[in-house]
Amino acid sequence: MSSDEEIFGKRPKEYFEVKNKKSVGFLLSSLYMGFMGSIPILLGILGFMKIYFPGAPQWFFVSNIIFGILMIIGSYGTYNFKKNGIYLFTVSLIIDILFHLSLGLEELDAIHGLYFFIGFALVPIIPRWKFFK
Repeated sequence: MSSDEEIFGKRPKEYFEVKNKKSVGFLLSSLYMGFMGSIPILLGILGFMKIYFPGAPQWFFVSNIIFGILMIIGSYGTYNFKKNGIYLFTVSLIIDILFHLSLGLEELDAIHGLYFFIGFALVPIIPRWKFFK
């Protein structure tokens, strides 16, 4: 018996047991990721109308819309159990945050989106990682 087993006891073979692949939590997680992708699109449209950040350059709003579209594609890929969907969503969210911070725009929607993605969206995804291709 190893020292870990003495301290923690025997662990089951399957630590995260998944009964069904697409549960309600997984569906809500994918929908939340799609919603997070719609926020940069909305902010980009409002920026073109000079409602949101009127002093920001035009390329910033174009990049917001592009990253929002990439996030929605990533959430769709996640719903269809594609590992590239998770990677695409995460990378586009982090790059969107870096664009906001590089321009000195201290909005917190993208950063809160990252926290909620880690805390809420990954909870039903991690146990299903073995189903992803």
